[in-house]
Amino acid sequence: MGCKINMGCGRKYFPGWINCDIVPEVKADKYFDFNRPPYPLEADCAEEIVFDNVLEHLEDVPRIMEEIHRVLQIGGVLKINVPYGKTDWALQDPTHRHYFTERSMDYFCDGHPCNFYTQARFKLREARLYTHDTTWMHKLRNMLPLRNYLRYFFWNMYDGLYFELEKV
Repeated sequence: MGCKINMGCGRKYFPGWINCDIVPEVKADKYFDFNRPPYPLEADCAEEIVFDNVLEHLEDVPRIMEEIHRVLQIGGVLKINVPYGKTDWALQDPTHRHYFTERSMDYFCDGHPCNFYTQARFKLREARLYTHDTTWMHKLRNMLPLRNYLRYFFWNMYDGLYFELEKV
């Protein structure tokens, strides 16, 4: 049984997990720069790793995915939340370096023609779009019929992406 790691915990400290961040002002168990692998974590130690709105801020996504692959045990699960690349949530933050769509994690899976950026391989278990309902505009948008098809023509149909990958 491996450990569970919360990468970029910020103010979301998970008891019983290894909570990691770079910011010394937040409560964490380990502090380090995610852009500078290798991380101070053992290889094959984690059964689950969470990146909640962190990956879009990092410099080199393929390199980060390789490092996460190193830390995860075989069958371990990586859970990622990122802003959807076709939304204001992704574009308004000047610290975002990358934008993601439903197919972005395919590049780290077998069978994708562009999976040569890294040797790290994952099985994509889930890629799901989600919405927020924090404003009246969100609530109104969320009632639109055929929103899943409208996302090909209009921005801001969804707010975020959830990916779940398994180390193979």
